[in-house]
Amino acid sequence: MSKDEPSANVARFPPLPRLPPPPRFPEDPRQQQTRRILGGIARVTQNQMVLSGPNLVKGFPAAAVDLGRLKTALERGVHRLDAEQVAERWDEVFAWMRRLIAAWVQRYKMLKIVQRGGGIRVEIQTQDDHGYYDYAFDVFPGRTAQAAARKRKGTT
Repeated sequence: MSKDEPSANVARFPPLPRLPPPPRFPEDPRQQQTRRILGGIARVTQNQMVLSGPNLVKGFPAAAVDLGRLKTALERGVHRLDAEQVAERWDEVFAWMRRLIAAWVQRYKMLKIVQRGGGIRVEIQTQDDHGYYDYAFDVFPGRTAQAAARKRKGTT
């Protein structure tokens, strides 16, 4: 390790925030079949293995991801970083964003997070018992929702 590389046990500044708690919603009836199948498997194998399944409890249902709220939560995580810091800390930023999306979005099947220009492109595919859903949006480091709103209005 060179003297310019940070030690593995030294926290970088600014730190990424703790993950915000995911939103909670009533049980989604579109996931009944999955719940029934997983419940049956769990009953049959209860003394032989531990069963882990998709997130069906917390976060946005697969068919109703609120992209505005998700984007705001992701941008709050990187609002103190500029594009250069994101590039330098990409492994850390990527892992943080992946954990947030896993907690906030039910039953995602595919997740793609890539640096693009001055932002970060997020593409998510989810699935419920009725089908697949594709979502895509951009997250901009250094931006908060309030700053973006002021920019749209033409004020500073």
